[in-house]
Amino acid sequence: MDMIREINKEQYLQTMGKHMKNVTDNAEVIADIRGYAKILLERKLISEYGYNNHLIEAVYINDDNTYQHILLFTDKKNCYVVIIVDVRHRMILGHYLLDLNREYDIN
Repeated sequence: MDMIREINKEQYLQTMGKHMKNVTDNAEVIADIRGYAKILLERKLISEYGYNNHLIEAVYINDDNTYQHILLFTDKKNCYVVIIVDVRHRMILGHYLLDLNREYDIN
């Protein structure tokens, strides 16, 4: 059975380091996220439109170059599923549901 792993906020924050750099325009493909994203889609966690059109909102890497964050669209404004990739081991660590509406009290 294909597995995905949701990580909690504390685990997510530990992958950020002191600074995240936006590398969307020149991000290196560290791990193939297609299979993982398909499971996220099947569980209705990401946007079908975004999945079908291979849309990624952004890619960030931490200042230690140890974790890459790949933001995928959901069907809710200002909400993303962040796939966290362990750069050193070239594998997906898990995902985090990032709700900017809740985090920053925006509408």
